[in-house]
Amino acid sequence: MTDVNPAIHQAIQDAVATSLPELGDVNFDAALTSDVGLDSVQIMDLVMEIEDRLDVSVSVEALAETRTLNELAERITATLGEGGR
Repeated sequence: MTDVNPAIHQAIQDAVATSLPELGDVNFDAALTSDVGLDSVQIMDLVMEIEDRLDVSVSVEALAETRTLNELAERITATLGEGGR
């Protein structure tokens, strides 16, 4: 498991509040589709908001393998560690 910078978690929380305010509190361990009930369009909107906030790109392949916000945070941390975009 990758250590995630608290700023990344905060950016994800802020992105959820902006793009999906109906979700309320963020559960980083909940499965985005089965537990939270997001569809692919909602997930893409959320990821685009996160990408804008962190100035990073998440590949479609990485996104397809991501089930939770914690996994997304870990992938973003790894991407930023490799030089970002």
